Amino acid sequence: MNETLINIGMYVTYGLLGLAALSAILFSIYHMFGNIRKAVPALIGLGVLVVIILFSYSISTNEPYPDATPTVSQWVGGGITATMILVGLGLISAVFTEIYKYFR
Repeated sequence: MNETLINIGMYVTYGLLGLAALSAILFSIYHMFGNIRKAVPALIGLGVLVVIILFSYSISTNEPYPDATPTVSQWVGGGITATMILVGLGLISAVFTEIYKYFR
């Protein structure tokens, strides 16, 4: 009896979690198209992120790691490269911001 109630509770929780995630995504998309002028910077940032990921994937090798296919290895290498690029851009922007604030 208790296992049945726990299973029902888990399924209800999964359903509500999925509903919450779906509604958050759909409301975000609805408001983005409702006010497209304010969404342009976010879309540009998303586009830059996609370009960085595709560039990182294209320059990474598909030399297989142990227990991984060449495709998975290339995605792992691309992810590591993209992470390094984003960390470098973050550090550069932090230094630039501090220098800009100093001379302002």
